[in-house]
Parts: sequence; structure tokens; C-alpha cells
Amino acid sequence: MNSFLLAGLLALPALQVSENGRFLVTKDGQPFFWLGDTCWRMVENASKTDAPDQPAVERYFANRAAKGFTVIQTRITGASNRPNAHGHAPFIEGDFGSPRVVEGPDNDFWDMVDHILDRGEAHGLYFALLPVWANDVSNDHQWVRQPVSAYRYGRFLGARYANRTHILWILGGDMFSPDRGVEQPARLVMIRAMAEGIADGITGEDAYDGRADWSQTLMSFHPPGGNRSSSQFLHNEPWLDFNMIQTTTRFHFASYENVQRDYARLPVKPALESEAAYEESFSLKAAERKTLREARIQPWDVRRAAYWTVFSGGFGFTYGNRNFISWLRKGETSANGAYRPWYESLDTPGAFQMRHLRQLMESRPMLTRVPADETLVGSAEEAPDRCVAARDRSGAYLMVYTPTGRIPPVLMSAVSGPMVRAWWFDPRTGGAKLIGEYPPASTRAFEAPGKGPENDWVLVLDDASQGFGPPGQPSAIR
Repeated sequence: MNSFLLAGLLALPALQVSENGRFLVTKDGQPFFWLGDTCWRMVENASKTDAPDQPAVERYFANRAAKGFTVIQTRITGASNRPNAHGHAPFIEGDFGSPRVVEGPDNDFWDMVDHILDRGEAHGLYFALLPVWANDVSNDHQWVRQPVSAYRYGRFLGARYANRTHILWILGGDMFSPDRGVEQPARLVMIRAMAEGIADGITGEDAYDGRADWSQTLMSFHPPGGNRSSSQFLHNEPWLDFNMIQTTTRFHFASYENVQRDYARLPVKPALESEAAYEESFSLKAAERKTLREARIQPWDVRRAAYWTVFSGGFGFTYGNRNFISWLRKGETSANGAYRPWYESLDTPGAFQMRHLRQLMESRPMLTRVPADETLVGSAEEAPDRCVAARDRSGAYLMVYTPTGRIPPVLMSAVSGPMVRAWWFDPRTGGAKLIGEYPPASTRAFEAPGKGPENDWVLVLDDASQGFGPPGQPSAIR
């Protein structure tokens, strides 16, 4: 059986922040690698059963689990009372503080939410779940004018899903300034109210008083695009457990800079890239669209975003495909390059290749990984040629990602032990090739198997005495 599918046979353990504040772990301390997929409108547009315009949502979960994804990023609703694919609206006559619940199965919007959560969990998948896409919430919306209604909605969610260990709650949803950002006091009050409601629903409290027990929740905030992070707005909020970054889909980007900024912030909180380089998308940067027109984001662009993120200190990465963002069904179209239904976009190269990053990280100790650009001697270049390095804190390994095969000399003494075993790891295939063994003295230059755009490689240097297997292969040490 595919090893990625084994997780679905067991109940999913709740997650928490690691002791060092850099990663997520299970309650018993096992490292968790966040490999996310993005389908913002799945809850609204997916079908429980096969339909004329799409197959049942089960196909999606089975496919993503087989590819090694661990987290699904999706929203419950926009700021409207729009019915889902089965004709059920989420709220009673548009009262956004009163979810519409009808007794019995398959009778309301929330039964479909339950089904999606059930089937995802059965396939070993966690959910980064947004209560609402908050950028759609106007300033005269009920949740802004009457924040107690935002609290009531949040409390409904917390109470209904209090026993779900596979939900990570994500507030926000773009929230662009100046009109709809959390810099607006009333909008920040709304976000805080919803977060408090979720926490109170889980713990059984029912008092909108600005206080909550945050020990039972794992929360973050999805920021607006353009190299922004939740840390810029909310880093010191008591409910914010980890930071999410949105570099935004474009061809020329330097997401490593965004992660490095969050890694340096105090107090220490985990960080990850939650939205960058959607595969098959047009660029969202106007200047690039003008010159590149309908050029589409390629797997290499996705890999750069992913490896730059993780090697710069991120605890994971979220992938996306433009056709999943609106969960396109047969006959539908959408903006920014979406051109075919979701079920025809499941097996793109970039989606297949994301598993190799997870396998690479899990084949070496994960919780002791730190950024290590100081081990690159000379210029590490800038995007798109930027090399980034990560190492084990005690010197058990050092990894260097090069997006174009150009790599500066490496400080070999960063690796412990009498001999260093060197490998090339291929991010396209997950294959590893042994280079040789060398003494950990001075610096050494390595020649990548290929150079130029789309010729990205990972140099892996191991302390030979650790006995690690080939990078990317299963290891007892995580």
C-alpha cells in the first residue's frame, strides 16, 4: 500500500507548535510536514456524489492523499448566503449570526461541510479552514457592524467541530488595505470576535468578553498578497499560533526573503508560504502580464517557491493550481488563466513533484533544521538563481537548493563527523545519486548535473557516521 495512504487508517492526532517554536508536531511530539493544497471554493462548489458537471469530491481527496499532501486549504463561505452545489444556503435568511441547521443528514449546508471533513480525515488530510473569505466582507456587513454576530458564527463552528482534531482555523482571507484590511479597527474587532467565538465553542464557554482559552485551538491568518505576512499585522495576537505568507502568483519573486523576515521575528512563531506560484496560472503582476501575456506558471516556478520557503526556515509549503482556486466545474471559466475543470487538473507535474520535497525533509531529522545560508561561500545570487541552504543544528546534515544548477563553494566544516557523504537530489523525480565521501575540511565546490532554468538540484551533505540512507528515502529518523 502507498505509504502516504496509511495515515488514513488511523485517527489523526491533534497538532501543536513544537517546543522550539519553529515547527508543528503531533501531541506526542512527532514532526508534521505541512504540504498543503489550495481549493478555496471546494465547500461551496463540490458535490457529494457524481454529478453531470463533476465527479464526487472523494476523487479529489484520494488523489491528494496519494500524492503526499497533508493539508487542504479551503474556505467555508464567502460573505454571502450563496447556496452550495446541493442548493443549501449556510445561514437563515441571510442572518450571518444564525447558521441554518436542519435535522437529519443531507438536509443543509453544514451536512456537506461535515462530509468534506469526514472524507478528508479518512484520507489522512488536515484542513486549514477559513470560516469566511474576509476580503468579501463589506464594511457595512453584519459581522462588521455587529461583531457579536461574528462571535456567534465562530462559536457555532467551534462547538460543531470541537472534537475534530484535524482542523486548523485560519482567519482572514486576503483583506486588502486600505478599505478591508485589519488596520481598520472595526475589521480587526470582527476577526478577533470570530476567533474568540471558535475558541469558546470548543471549550464550551459562551461569553463575548474579549477573553478565551486558546489552548485548544491552532490558528493563523491568511494575509493579503504582495509579499505580506500575518506577522505584519497580528504577530502578537494571543490566538495567532503561526504565520502565513502570501508572496502571490508571479514569475519573478523572492519568497525566501519573506520567510527570512518572519523567521527573525520575536516572539518566535512558525511560518510558511501559503500562496505563491499557482501552477498553470497567469501572472497576477500587471507588468508581467503586459509582457508575458498568457504565459503560465510552470512546475519549476512552483518548486522554487517551495524549496526556497522550506530551506529558509518555513515549516512547510502550500501548493496551488489555478483551476482549483474556484473549484471549476464542467463548462465553467474563471479569471487569471483557469481553463479546465478541477478533476482534469489533478495530475499536473507540479502536483506530483511536491511529494519529493516532503520525502526529502522526512528522510532527515526535521525538528533540528535551521537556515544555513552562511555555509555558502561567496555570492548566493538573487532570484531566480538564488541558492538557499539548511542544516541540522548539530551538523548531521547540510542541504543546498540551487534553482539553476549554479552553486557557490560550500563550507564543509558545517557537517560533523570524520567524513562527509555527498548526494545530488533531483526535485523533479525524487531520485538521489551518490557523489562521494570527503573530509569536512575547508570548502569544496560541487558541479551540479545540469545548469540553467528548470535545472534545479539539492546538494545533500551528510555526516557519514549517521548512516542516513539516500535523501528522499524513508528513514526512521525524522
